Amino acid sequence: MKKNLKSKSKYELLSKKTNSKGITLIALIITIIVLLILAGVTINLTLGENGIFRTAEMAGKNYMDAQDRELAGLADFENTINNIIGGTGSSSSTDTPDAPDTNYETLASIAQPGDYVKYDTGIISVGNNGIVTFRVLYNDDTYGLQIISDKSIEQVTLGGDTWETAIDSYNNAIVTLNQKAEYYAESSPYALDGRCVGSVPTIGEDGTFNAKNTENAGPVELQFTSTVEGANAMKDADTNYTTDDTAMRAANIMTTGEYYWLASRFVDSDSSNCYFRVRGVYTRGSLYYDSLCYVRSAGSTNSGSYVRGLRPCISLKSDIKVVAGDGSSEETAYELGI
Repeated sequence: MKKNLKSKSKYELLSKKTNSKGITLIALIITIIVLLILAGVTINLTLGENGIFRTAEMAGKNYMDAQDRELAGLADFENTINNIIGGTGSSSSTDTPDAPDTNYETLASIAQPGDYVKYDTGIISVGNNGIVTFRVLYNDDTYGLQIISDKSIEQVTLGGDTWETAIDSYNNAIVTLNQKAEYYAESSPYALDGRCVGSVPTIGEDGTFNAKNTENAGPVELQFTSTVEGANAMKDADTNYTTDDTAMRAANIMTTGEYYWLASRFVDSDSSNCYFRVRGVYTRGSLYYDSLCYVRSAGSTNSGSYVRGLRPCISLKSDIKVVAGDGSSEETAYELGI
């Protein structure tokens, strides 16, 4: 009995050993199969159509495309800003391209007296970020291309509280008004020169105004002998305003609903008084005169101070382009470009 038990124990041990080896082999085979599957999945994820490398390649391409679009957008934005600053465009929603291969009509070739123009003064504190509505006043060989503000662009005070200041203001009225008007031409990319309406309107070959400060020097011929010092040395009357007056009436742009100055003097004298005046335009378009000072035959004096509007006249460059608008109204005014 003992012998059989011993033999059986050896058999069982052998069987168990064999089974142990069998399980190890199967596990190894399964492990290899799993590794092969994982390898296949890994290769597909890495090298397949939607794999990591392909995805990374597409991401890189998309990044470069986005960068190119961003740079193009920034370039367009920079060009727009440069055009606005340089005066070849406007800050409105209407683009004003100035590509060299685009053939726009020049303002000089189509403008008629009375047409509306969006004029860039170059002074951002004026109008709509520097843009002010003007009207065409002249467009011919004698006066060139000139525009005038549709309304007064600022208020100017002439005269004084004393005889001395009133004399000085009267004698320098034309220069004062023209200098005020020049300010609106100095910073504009379109302008050659500026003057106050009512001064000499003729221009030279360079487009600047000839003799816009022309004065008629004294002494003034009074109908009485003045006992007031300096009265006979005051500057005399002129008729410089007549050319602009005629042109504005013909274009129906004389009336603005407000008082404004004309850069022109008027002296009115009789046996009792001598008035030294500067011409202007009344709210309804008729002429009037403000007496900055006057002298009585008895020797007494009087002076006054007046605030009136300024309407600058601007001489434009002949090659200014029209990039938008038809000039028929303020809403469709010509938009300019270079």
